[in-house]
Amino acid sequence: MSRFDQMYQEIRKYFAKGEYEKAIEIAQLTARTINIPQDKKFLYHEAVAMSFLMSGKWREGWSHVRRCMKYGDTPVYRENRRQVFSNLLTYLHFLPDLPDEEIFAMHREYGTLFADIEQYTHDKNNHTRHKKIKVGYVSPDFYQHIVTHFAVQLYAAYDHERFEVHLYNTGMTHNAVTNWLSGLADGWHDLHGYKASEIAAQIYADEIDILVDLGGHTKGGLPLRAMAYKPAPIQMSGIGYFDTTGLPAIDYYLTDNYCDPVGNEKLFTEKLLRLPHSHLCYTPPETVMGCKAEWHLHKPIVFGSFNNFFKLNDAILQTWRKIMEKVPDSRLLLKNVHPVQKELDELYNRMKDMGFAMERVELRLATNDYLDEYADMDIALDTFPYPGGGTTCEAIYMGVPVVSRYGTRHGSRFGYSLLCNMGLEELTASTEEEYIERAVSLAKSPNLVQDLHANLRRIMQASPVMDVKVYLRDIESAYMGIYNDWLRNAGDVK
Repeated sequence: MSRFDQMYQEIRKYFAKGEYEKAIEIAQLTARTINIPQDKKFLYHEAVAMSFLMSGKWREGWSHVRRCMKYGDTPVYRENRRQVFSNLLTYLHFLPDLPDEEIFAMHREYGTLFADIEQYTHDKNNHTRHKKIKVGYVSPDFYQHIVTHFAVQLYAAYDHERFEVHLYNTGMTHNAVTNWLSGLADGWHDLHGYKASEIAAQIYADEIDILVDLGGHTKGGLPLRAMAYKPAPIQMSGIGYFDTTGLPAIDYYLTDNYCDPVGNEKLFTEKLLRLPHSHLCYTPPETVMGCKAEWHLHKPIVFGSFNNFFKLNDAILQTWRKIMEKVPDSRLLLKNVHPVQKELDELYNRMKDMGFAMERVELRLATNDYLDEYADMDIALDTFPYPGGGTTCEAIYMGVPVVSRYGTRHGSRFGYSLLCNMGLEELTASTEEEYIERAVSLAKSPNLVQDLHANLRRIMQASPVMDVKVYLRDIESAYMGIYNDWLRNAGDVK
């Protein structure tokens, strides 16, 4: 084994253990002491990029991803190159100050990585003979995952008279929820370990009419790489990702008027398929039934967030500090989605350096039975530019009002969409000043906070965000519309 291979294995070892700083240290030593072989530079920059990204150093990671792309345009690394680019696009959304146009341009660049792909062709005669419209959902997240809470009704409550539904699992995680989901639809296909081309071949063989991606660029974007082969005549993304895919083979992006008002078309390579109400339908976890904690208004008031610590950029932390300064003696409760003490320690030190009164801040590690802990806060503060989706729904369902700031692109507006669909637009803000004002005003209105805690679950249950019947009617009508459009315009087309 060469000296580079030895050090590369060390980098990967520490990365696998979650010791990203140590992986970076060895990588930097490698660059100083070894002339990295040309055919190994892709591997080197990929490992360094992911170590930086996972340690929260987004710009350093981005720099190495760009170099990784430079060295990865070979048949050997082509598929890895696409996977790395997807990871980059996902992590871009954690950065607070990237222009929308730059993020869009990066997604479009991803679409250029598939010039060598030969796509399937589709004869409409092979599809019109179907008695029902065949809809396929492809995802790496068919298990106890937040996407399941937003997508499960698509496979549990669909119209069996008009649709035949198939689920294509590309992920490695299986649990009891996976077993349950696998029995809901007409067809279950476990494709874990399959290559993108093999996944595409299976979907094409099944003659799926409408193929819906539920993961986007998350986890390396394997479903997107399969969809690049165009295994279905109509292809769509949405729900599991928060931006355009940039992939020309994807025809539609599922959204609504709150997430993507008129004008946002310029930020998508897909055609926007806007539902008339919410494009998300939330199903709470069964663990809600076991919650026993009772909420009482705290004195002093407690703000909180259960969002991923990765979302807590300096801009949002500084905004939260300003809120706490305007609400004397208020407290801040932050709970991570990872049970990693190091992440908690790093956030503690960051906040201390930023001037937080740390005696008023409580940081908690992730736990499985955390829903009762929503009773420990009075007002939830959403993150930006990457807001909460599942965390926002969980908080509101548990009775906690959420103050959310929104931007212009889809990925910064789904908190806004959820709240507006619940009739809670007064909890949203378009600027930092408005966000601070909303949070401070609410904190100084204890009677309103108590009223919201008493009624939010009922409000949410009566809204389009949890109206399964209306949601399925809206989305199945949309499916019928785009399918009939394709039939009218299709012969033998790609």
